[in-house]
Order: sequence, then C-alpha cells, then structure tokens
Amino acid sequence: MDFAIPISQNLKKFIKSLQSKKEREETGLFVAEGEKICSELLSSDYNAELILLKGNANYEAMQIAEKFYSRKIPVYIARKQQFEQLCETKSPQDILAVVKAIPNGLHLKDGVHSQNFIALDGIADPGNLGTIIRTADWFGFKHIILGGNSVDRFNGKSVRSSMGSLFRCSITNTVDLKCYLLENYKNFDFYGATLSAKIKIEEIKPIKKFGLIFGNESQGISKDLLSILTNEFLISGKGNAESLNVAVSVGVGCYYFGKYL
Repeated sequence: MDFAIPISQNLKKFIKSLQSKKEREETGLFVAEGEKICSELLSSDYNAELILLKGNANYEAMQIAEKFYSRKIPVYIARKQQFEQLCETKSPQDILAVVKAIPNGLHLKDGVHSQNFIALDGIADPGNLGTIIRTADWFGFKHIILGGNSVDRFNGKSVRSSMGSLFRCSITNTVDLKCYLLENYKNFDFYGATLSAKIKIEEIKPIKKFGLIFGNESQGISKDLLSILTNEFLISGKGNAESLNVAVSVGVGCYYFGKYL
C-alpha cells in the first residue's frame, strides 16, 4: 500500500467531525463506511474526496482503494485503533470514504417530477430511512422526497443501512412537503398508509402517476398531508402487534404498487 498516506491529526479530527449534521451541512461532505458501500460509490455519480484504509486492511478493501487512487482520489491509512475511533460502527470494515453530497438528488432521465415517488413525512430513525432507500431501490422507485422534519439521509447510519442504494436514488429534501407535492405533482394521485384507512392496499388500482406517502414512526402522517390524499390504504395483518415498522410498511407498499410503475 505504498500509495497510502499516513493520516494526520487534523484529518482525523475532520473526519470525526462529519458525524455531526451541522458539519455535514457546512462542508457538504459525509462519511460512507465499508467495502460494499465504497464499491457502490465507485460506479455512482457521487464523488469521493478521500479514502481511508485501516492498517493491514483486507484484500477487498485494498483493491477498492487502488481503484479510487487510479482516479486520483487521495488514499490515507490509519492504525487499527485510530481507524476504529473514526467509525460509528463497533466492528467497522476496513475502508471508509469521505463523499461529496448531492443535495438536490441525482438527475433522472425524465426528470424527478414525472416519476412515481415515495414521500416520507417525518421519518425519525436513520436506520429506517436507510432501509427505506434500499427497499425503494429494489422495487424500482427511484425518487424519494423527505419532509423537512425527516432525519438527514447523510447520517452515517442512514448511509450504511442503504447499502449503496443512496448512490442510485434521487432524494429531494423540502421544508414544506404538502406545498411541494401540490406544486410539483398536480396530475398525480397520492396514496397514504394509515391505520384508520377503510380501504385495503389490495383494493387500490392506480390509473395514473402516483406517490406513496408514509408518516412518522409514532405519529403517522400529519393532518396537513392527510388532507391531500387521494386515498388512504390499510396494510392488514392477522397478529396482535400494534403496528408495522415504517420501513416494513414501505416494503409492502413498494411490492404492491411496484407493478404499476
């Protein structure tokens, strides 16, 4: 690994600071940990600012780092203890990237406002958000809209939970989700998952473009957004649990509505 530069104290402090949302917003940078995610980064439209390897990194991590180096991305190396101090996971893999954020989402061929989408109203848990991004990607939903009170998609846990799907989906943030939807999706139907719905998900048969709206883990969809829904739908179950985890609800919704994409 003669191409790897020993990490400096200042760089260690800088990478550590990116665990703060404020620092991520001010710098426009975030951290992506692990071989899988860094490998996905290589084939994405996102750009790495730098790569950090753990001392005696495994073969896969070194191969990934060499590919970044061949693109003139600086590669640094840190001793095992130093490296682990810079990671949020307890048993981190051997590589991480500092990545330039794309604040307004990726460009989609036909534009984001012509795409069926998923809108998230106040998702609070970063693990849920990352799982939702991964699930949406799997079922072919390429555009995700985050209401202003949703967790940061560049939160480390969100990035890791997305397993690289973050780099393939167009994700838009908006302060006022209701206004954004009404202004940009005038000819769309809006379907929302609620526990009070009278219509089961299987009874919804979209005939035009649509968006799926999911609410906060504990409070559900806000009253403002409920007022603009074309239909509420229920994901019915047979057990005794109070409700589904929101990421699971999104998975069921994407599975059903995916056939109408």
